[in-house]
Amino acid sequence: MKLTVVSDSHDHIQNLDRAMEMASQIYTSQLLHCGDLCSPFMVEHLARFRGDVHLVFGNNDGDRLTIARLAEKYPNVNIYGESGILRTGPATIAWTHLPEFGAGLAATGDFDAVFSGHTHRRKSVKAGKTWHINPGELMGLREAPGFATFDLETFEVEYYNLWQPSG
Repeated sequence: MKLTVVSDSHDHIQNLDRAMEMASQIYTSQLLHCGDLCSPFMVEHLARFRGDVHLVFGNNDGDRLTIARLAEKYPNVNIYGESGILRTGPATIAWTHLPEFGAGLAATGDFDAVFSGHTHRRKSVKAGKTWHINPGELMGLREAPGFATFDLETFEVEYYNLWQPSG
């Protein structure tokens, strides 16, 4: 079973929708968003995912109250605040927006994987037994927009680009 992990969508509807479409084709049943959704209207798009959505806030999520209220309308969208912990299958994972917090969570050794965003750059490092993974960005500001999947049984990460380069 795989988990889709996205971050830093910054109101980019087209890229969020494309990532969710690709995640469905890969047969992932859960999606983590590591923050910086930004505007409340993005919740409606996340709710279209065919499985459970787990969201933490980032530093650019301005109207958190409205985001939370909208999420209450959708039973598959769950908001955790600044960080979240999820036990699914054999894996225990945590996620947050800021990589400094993610590094701290990874250093505890309590998790199989910790995910964070904020830097808009893909990165995977192992801290003891724990993976600390940044899925990259959906926005497409610093690198090609994309996301990661994490296999909840083998603990392997795979990165995906949303759009294939032309030429």
